[in-house]
Amino acid sequence: MENKTPTPPKKPSNFWIDFGPLLVFFGAFQYFKRSQPEQAMLWAAGIFAVVAVIALLIGWLKYKHISKMLIFSTVIIVLTAALAIFSGNKTIFYMKPTVINILFGFAVIGGIFIKKNVIKIMMGEAIELPDARWDTLAMRWGLFFFAMAALNEYIWRTQSEDFWATFKVFGFLPITFIFTLTQIPFIQKHGKMRTE
Repeated sequence: MENKTPTPPKKPSNFWIDFGPLLVFFGAFQYFKRSQPEQAMLWAAGIFAVVAVIALLIGWLKYKHISKMLIFSTVIIVLTAALAIFSGNKTIFYMKPTVINILFGFAVIGGIFIKKNVIKIMMGEAIELPDARWDTLAMRWGLFFFAMAALNEYIWRTQSEDFWATFKVFGFLPITFIFTLTQIPFIQKHGKMRTE
């Protein structure tokens, strides 16, 4: 009798769970700025937080699994949105991407030194690399997160509120995607992508 190893279920595509709330945030901001330009960001932040929590619950109910990164991001969204709304200080919400990216940067680079490579944990099922190369890849991602934090700080401090809201939704994601693509030659040179 043939022994068959059960095939693990494929990981779900979480695009709408991850980025749906961002699109709702952008739509809400565009809607409210027409009638309440001074309060539009705070209204949009509140809606963003509510939708982020709903998306988290949908993800759990549908897939019975939620990434720790998504849980962490949702907690930060809710906290910064609540603080911004109750204090009336939009700066708190502007700094949310800064805080998240700095914490991710420290987590990724710190993981190298405690032998808990976060990037390997996240991507190890799809990529084969020697441990030393995993550390290099993690260092690159850590520095990228710090760069994204600095970019967010520059944008919200120097550009208009409307520009920041647009860039938050349609700028950070393409930059992250492009950075990911730039790492493929390194992976191909020192390892390989898993096909199974």
